[in-house]
Amino acid sequence: VIAVILGAGVSEARSAEKTSPVIDVPALPPGTVVRPVAFTRLVMKLNRGQPWGVIQGGVFCIPQGNLSWRSGRLDVRSEDFDEVFREELEKVGFKVEGDPNNLFEQTQSSSEYAVAGSIRKVEAKLCFPMMGFGDYSTSKGSAHIETEWQIYSRLKKHVIAKITTRGNFIISKTTDAGFESILYAAFAENVKALIISPEFRETFVGGERDPNIAVRAPSGLSELAMVGAGGSDQRSINDIVSGVVAVFAGDGFGSGVLISRDGYVLTNQHVVGAAKFVKIRWSDGFETLGEVVRVDKPRDVALIKTDGRSRDPVFVRLSPTQPGETVFAIGTPLDAKFQSTVTRGVVSANRVFDGFTFIQSDVAVNPGNSGGPLLDEQGFLLGVTVSGYRIGNAPVDINLFVPVRDAFDFLGLKATP
Repeated sequence: VIAVILGAGVSEARSAEKTSPVIDVPALPPGTVVRPVAFTRLVMKLNRGQPWGVIQGGVFCIPQGNLSWRSGRLDVRSEDFDEVFREELEKVGFKVEGDPNNLFEQTQSSSEYAVAGSIRKVEAKLCFPMMGFGDYSTSKGSAHIETEWQIYSRLKKHVIAKITTRGNFIISKTTDAGFESILYAAFAENVKALIISPEFRETFVGGERDPNIAVRAPSGLSELAMVGAGGSDQRSINDIVSGVVAVFAGDGFGSGVLISRDGYVLTNQHVVGAAKFVKIRWSDGFETLGEVVRVDKPRDVALIKTDGRSRDPVFVRLSPTQPGETVFAIGTPLDAKFQSTVTRGVVSANRVFDGFTFIQSDVAVNPGNSGGPLLDEQGFLLGVTVSGYRIGNAPVDINLFVPVRDAFDFLGLKATP
């Protein structure tokens, strides 16, 4: 039955009498600047076997049986739910991404924020007065739906708000609109409750951020000194190799670079993932345990504390890079057996993508290089490898690196002699 309900269309109820409170959402004032909304997903999350509705029949709506959920989780995204979501937002002045009338082109998302919903509770009473005659086209009833909404920041790369809404809808006179219209109407009340929530308004009312302007590091971080990172002596690339490590977390691996005599290693957040502890392997094959002590997921940087084994850290250079500079990358590309691989290239450009600054270079890097250092000719640390563009599975010499100044700022680090 649930599959029929979730797949059915939305239509207007004729002779419908709504006896439940209906949320009133005033239209936005003329001239209000809004950010576009991307509705990405709706799921039904009920416990397996959990009753969610009652079927009734006859003129007096006598209970005929219960409806129970048959699976723990089901993706219920459909054009009908999208339509309800879109209609409720657009009629009060918000913009929803995509053109529902365009059946040919996939619209690439450009919005900074995305919205998804998880229906956590459904209580419905669906009455079919003519059930005894095999007629299910006329119905009446009520529905209560509770939804947990999440607002996701594509810039910060995490959920910035969770909002729980509740909506009721009752049709006390029979209608030939179909029983599914009761569920969609209750869902519409949830959408209205979402629209008037302070979290939604704060996120989507206002101008869009310029993605070509770099965001600032978070304030209030406790400063952590990287002892030895502020050195000024020129060092050879060969000497620096001993301070570049392979980082193993779960089933994956990446690279990292020693930036403090205290044993702090800089790498990417996506290298350590959610791990609290990782394995560090040095260039001579010796292995130590590392603890992930700081991360910034949006900037994709992480700091690991390990036994530095009295090795010299890599000195950092906080001044900007210039196109044409010769640079070197060190890391563990493709396979752990290629640890300490050194490649050479030039700085191609300095970029800002999605609000974050990057160094672009043609220096060769591959999966496994992530978190490894980008160095200038004097052996100073310029940045850490974060990603590379590929066509198919072939690199195209367009690779991106997090500038070391950004890595230090977003992790609250200070380079000291």
